[in-house]
Amino acid sequence: MEYANIENRTLSQNDIDQLTNMMKSEALPHVRNRAHAILLLFEDRKRFDEVAKILRVHTNTVRNWAERWVAEGIDGLYDLEGRGAKPLFSREEENIILECLEKEPRSLRKLAEEVEKRTGKKAHVETLRKILKKHGKVWKRQRKIPKGKPDEEERERTKSDLEELRSMACEGEFDLYYFDESGLSLDPYVPYAWQDIGRDGTLGIPASRSKRINILGFMNSTGDKLAAFEQEGSVNSDVVIDIMDEFCESLERPAVVVLDNASIHRSKAVAAKMEEWDRRGMTLYFLCTYSPELNLIEILWRKIKYEWIPISAYESISNLRAALRNIIDSFGPNEYRIDFSN
Repeated sequence: MEYANIENRTLSQNDIDQLTNMMKSEALPHVRNRAHAILLLFEDRKRFDEVAKILRVHTNTVRNWAERWVAEGIDGLYDLEGRGAKPLFSREEENIILECLEKEPRSLRKLAEEVEKRTGKKAHVETLRKILKKHGKVWKRQRKIPKGKPDEEERERTKSDLEELRSMACEGEFDLYYFDESGLSLDPYVPYAWQDIGRDGTLGIPASRSKRINILGFMNSTGDKLAAFEQEGSVNSDVVIDIMDEFCESLERPAVVVLDNASIHRSKAVAAKMEEWDRRGMTLYFLCTYSPELNLIEILWRKIKYEWIPISAYESISNLRAALRNIIDSFGPNEYRIDFSN
């Protein structure tokens, strides 16, 4: 097959998306190379010899990959297991697997049971894992999301406001802070970790019930300055007001504080203090509803819980409190900081 014979062949957007995902995340290096080659040939319109030079293979090898792609599509990028072997599932059946995955994305074993019901074929979970990876699926943590959905116009308006606030803060008109509360206990936020293959059992960390250490924080817009306040016991509007008053006392210049619409932030008692805080140089900016991810201090809480707190901190409440205090005291340009430029 010469280059001239494939000039009129094009890739659909679905083909491009699948091949791009395979090139980035496929476990088999030779399949990643083949996906890359097909993109170079059919999307970037490069010649066989050009692709061969880029991927450091023989020109005939690239030609064979192209022929298999034209004849078999995605399946042609994989080596068959044994001479004459055929894939267990057809392309139509793979689409059924993807449909089943939408209903049950958490367990490959449950997925295998559902696929067997739909297709009559019993497959090992590793077979399903390979099929899912071929279609650009990856295993990653699900995250909690608000039950409601934000109004899109209001969300876009809020994002625009935040951009303008950051720009004004960069120009020195005021300081910009993000405020929120979080908490830690001896029930760790460490669901899994890297460990030796074949180890007997699962890597364990201490876990027990304990009092919750609540923390209320003001983080600046560049992620290198933090004012944090610990609180034992429940956090209510009275606590928020006391913390806001104390933060106001520390201000050396006007500040805008971004926060969400939690009930303890929107209480009548808080609303009654806002005019006073304005006079003292602190203005509150409330995010649109159901958009906690727009509050950048949420990134700080995740860093503390999932990366910065050492496992040894969960041995006792005093260790946990000391570790948390060390992070707060060390937060800044050097040891602990959030880099929003990445």
